[in-house]
Amino acid sequence: MNRLIVFTLAALSTTLSLWAQETMEQDMFESMKDDDKAVVVAVHKDAQSGIGQQGIDRLTLKLREIYPNCDYREACTTQGAMPTAPDPDELFAQLEKDGYTHVLVQPSDITNDLDVQYLRHMVEGAKGKFKHLRMGEPLLSDVEDYQEVADLVIKTFGTMPKEVSVLVCPSDDEGDASFMMLEYSLRDESDGSWLLATTNGIPTIDHLIKVLKMGKIKKVRLVPFNGEVNGAMRGEMTKKLQQAGYKVTAETRTLMEQEGIIQLFEQHVRHAEKFRRLTPKEQKITTR
Repeated sequence: MNRLIVFTLAALSTTLSLWAQETMEQDMFESMKDDDKAVVVAVHKDAQSGIGQQGIDRLTLKLREIYPNCDYREACTTQGAMPTAPDPDELFAQLEKDGYTHVLVQPSDITNDLDVQYLRHMVEGAKGKFKHLRMGEPLLSDVEDYQEVADLVIKTFGTMPKEVSVLVCPSDDEGDASFMMLEYSLRDESDGSWLLATTNGIPTIDHLIKVLKMGKIKKVRLVPFNGEVNGAMRGEMTKKLQQAGYKVTAETRTLMEQEGIIQLFEQHVRHAEKFRRLTPKEQKITTR
């Protein structure tokens, strides 16, 4: 497990270093002319996974607040999951038809999973339709993001004596190791008082129980990432922990209610606004 965490962190650091080398500062809205039109687009996987409907509502309010002079649209990468939100490709085609020239996209995903990679592919394919088309990163994108979220969790919910707190996160991708990295940050910052488990990814509830046994822990407090994980958290997860001999309590507040999470999304979308990714030709020139 430790080898995998170290390898994943090293791989992420390398990726971030390459990403930094592939961007340059250029505010996408500074070049706007009188007849240009700008729109901010929030893209979701669905309303149940990821940050959930509660998070989507709060992200929508934030995007409207920080970009009051831009129009606002929503799209959904999962066909039929949100009837009022079109597929991103369909939306991009409509935005081009409606005369939009500057499009800023922000996904509501938590991690850089397959859904985000799919969206990034669609964004790259649609860039020729607009003067500027940029995309912000998901919640957990670089090392500082993991650190900020871990600090926010510990500061908001605190630590309990003779008890381990567990952040329960929504995940349906068993191949996504991002939450393992967040758990690493939580454990490190809290000296082991905080752990993490996912509803259907990694770390699993079985992994959690194994760690609890090693620490000879008897009391566990579960803290939901958002309202959508409450069912699994208070159902099968609580049952498994109780069957393993643990006294379980559940926090009613969610992490998604905290302003710090939305502020982190804001940082990502503002970065996309201010920095553009270099073209392949420009990258070749900078690496010579």
